[in-house]
Amino acid sequence: MTPEMITGILVFIGMIVLVLLGVPIFVSMLAGSFVGFIAIGGMRMMIVQFTTAPFSLGADYTYAVLPLFMLVGSLASVTGIAQGAFDAMHKWLGRVRGGLLYTVVCANALFGACSGISVAGNVVFGRLAVPQLERQGYDRSLSYGTVTGAGVLSSLIPPSIPIIMWCLVTNMSIGNTLMYGLSAGLMMVVILCVFIFIYSLVRPNKVPDTKSIPKVPFMEKVKSLRYVIPILLVFALIIGGAVWGWFASTVGGAVAVFALLVYAIIKKVPAKQIGHCIWDAAIMNAGMFPIIMAGTIFSRFISLTGLADGMADVIAGANLPPMLVFTLVIIFYLICGCVMDIPSIIIITVPVIFPLLTGLGFDQYILCVMLVFMCDVAGMTPPIGMNVFAVSNALKVRPMDIFRGCVPFFILDIVCVYIMALAPQIVQFLPRLMGIQ
Repeated sequence: MTPEMITGILVFIGMIVLVLLGVPIFVSMLAGSFVGFIAIGGMRMMIVQFTTAPFSLGADYTYAVLPLFMLVGSLASVTGIAQGAFDAMHKWLGRVRGGLLYTVVCANALFGACSGISVAGNVVFGRLAVPQLERQGYDRSLSYGTVTGAGVLSSLIPPSIPIIMWCLVTNMSIGNTLMYGLSAGLMMVVILCVFIFIYSLVRPNKVPDTKSIPKVPFMEKVKSLRYVIPILLVFALIIGGAVWGWFASTVGGAVAVFALLVYAIIKKVPAKQIGHCIWDAAIMNAGMFPIIMAGTIFSRFISLTGLADGMADVIAGANLPPMLVFTLVIIFYLICGCVMDIPSIIIITVPVIFPLLTGLGFDQYILCVMLVFMCDVAGMTPPIGMNVFAVSNALKVRPMDIFRGCVPFFILDIVCVYIMALAPQIVQFLPRLMGIQ
């Protein structure tokens, strides 16, 4: 092991200690990078890295994709798109046993095509669905678990903010990776619905009979589909630009914002509310950009130490099975999720974990989708559990009540991650059908 690698390990451990002590993530990474660059290259290397990285990031228009898609999610919330998706799905699925649970899953998937982040779906559908679930007599824990568990679909379905962040850090194709995320998201919709169906059979006392619910005429069901047209149009703009080359991903975000602004005006959303959406997107970006900048500098330091390559060589020499290494990474991500949010987990772990697992033969796109998904799944674990606390704050209930309801969905999500790892062809099917390798 070289002195640079030892320095990299010590700096990485020191950075994690600072995070656990409550030091802001970006400050911890900058402090570690500052000490690390001086240790391996002296003051000159530190000055060069700390002056060139912020400028190159600030001058790169690629990063404009983040605030644009954040604004898409904010505008989608105030224009009633989520309510429309929920109402449409409820008309089609409401009379099926467990229909409201299916509605939550499918409406979350539709809303994810605009929101890009799971917390938004958790809050919106927590307020929309839980009161109706309670009125119809659904088990409270099951209701909480479904709302929280279905929220993770937004981390997979385009325009997934975590996937975009991963691509910005690793220089992967945003359009191609989003299509892999879409494929995994559709797989998860099916699996969640199958789970609800089986749960309804095994625990019928938890899911009420729906025969008393009035039947919705077929034509009314068809008319309700007009509520999902705005979502589908926004989704087509985003995917069309990113995948089929109509325009770049950044431009796709701008076009989607413009379309939603027009839709907001048509819906007569107050200008003050639109202004709040723009302000919220700017605030969220201002909170993420320092983390991205610090993460980029920290990534450069880790790359210069050769730590990731060295770890890969050590693991290869130990002849550890790739799935065992993958399992250790999953455990590490769950631990990180107990104390950190998704952007922080991605920024901190990608420089080490990504080259390590790709070196063991994992497909980079599948790996991105799996680990981004794990970041969100970790949001259902105590003590932080960002997804759980989002639902808790929206419903004004105790977080522990929601944690209990999330247990079966947490186990299901872990199983799904291993399905993706062991049978990547399931996720690869849709992208390859569209000519993406």
